[in-house]
Amino acid sequence: MTDVEWRWLRGWSKDEVLARLDQAATLPLNFETPEEEMTLDNGWSQVESQAVIAHDRPGPPSGDDAFDRLKHAVTHFGFSDPRIVYGHFDASEPLKGRPMLLELRTLGPRYLCPVRIGAVRAENEAERTVFGFRFDTLWGHIEAGREWFLLSKDHGSGELRFHIKASWREGHFPNWWSYVGFELVGRRYQRAWHHLAHARLRELMRTGHLERHPEVEELLHAELRVGHKPVQFYSQRGTGRRLGGVEREVERVRRDRLLTTVGFGVLAGMRALSAPALLSHQLSREPVEAPEGRSHVLASPKASRVLAVLAAGELAADKTPWIPARISPPALVGRALSGALTGAAAAAPHRRLSAGRALLGAAAAVASSFAFYELRRLATNRLGLPNVVAGLLEDAVAVALGGRLLTAMH
Repeated sequence: MTDVEWRWLRGWSKDEVLARLDQAATLPLNFETPEEEMTLDNGWSQVESQAVIAHDRPGPPSGDDAFDRLKHAVTHFGFSDPRIVYGHFDASEPLKGRPMLLELRTLGPRYLCPVRIGAVRAENEAERTVFGFRFDTLWGHIEAGREWFLLSKDHGSGELRFHIKASWREGHFPNWWSYVGFELVGRRYQRAWHHLAHARLRELMRTGHLERHPEVEELLHAELRVGHKPVQFYSQRGTGRRLGGVEREVERVRRDRLLTTVGFGVLAGMRALSAPALLSHQLSREPVEAPEGRSHVLASPKASRVLAVLAAGELAADKTPWIPARISPPALVGRALSGALTGAAAAAPHRRLSAGRALLGAAAAVASSFAFYELRRLATNRLGLPNVVAGLLEDAVAVALGGRLLTAMH
């Protein structure tokens, strides 16, 4: 399979794009879930925005009106701001089944992500007309899922509306720091892109034309000039008017997955063996098969029993004076490894371990180790609590945190 292709501060030449477009035509989808099963409960995030772009004459589209101009812009990906997502495609290809390359542009890295137009809607009903298409992500995309772009006209009022609706989850990342960057700023770029899409279509209605790609005749990206300044992240909730009045914006993201990763990392910093023991107990009761057909190592009943014994021994040893400090190098390494394993596995027990999730879990474990080490010293040295009492209080916090984490996994 093809890995995610990325470059630093530069894009791809015409010949490179043409070669990769040919390759994209043969790539499989990077997901298998049917569209109707892409729900929050199944681990899929939902992002949606819609806005009124303009008002035209009442009645069905005439074929040479505002709806037709907007339809042309939608077909040629003119709503996408090229400062964030630049589309490469061959406009001579039929719309349905057309491969495309989305060049995702950030502050430094650029990612070339393949998609295919998997479905087209062209509906002419008594009350409205709808036209649009759906992106399906292919192997080598940093996201996985489907995204609809729909233009509609209300025949009674003449209202022209543009609607974007996506179901997605994480796809493939070329390295761990790309994953971390995606977690930190990905949602902000996504919301900015949504708002700018509606603003660009309004700009089309004002200027009345689209500009073609200046260099590559075969590859079209319908560009609209909406300023050349860096993208401003005005698209936070409540500020939609600044970029064109997006009156409806919905974002339902499975943030609990990220919190679960951090949570198990924190638990590993408190009790290095309790974190994997707790997770193994849960997975052994409800095992989930990995994509390769093998059960996760923590889902093994034998592993669950062994870890339970080791965790019990850790709880007892924690109260003794001869146990080394958790921030000593060997202990800290062990807690970081525990946080990496459990943090990644808990967030996605049915998928291969993510390097980004593992790194996040390890970082949370290290931070937790130092934090609870200082709290334990405060309780024993300054407050005068016996070490056993302070340890039991920490045990209670760990048990409560573990229970919340298992609940969040359901």
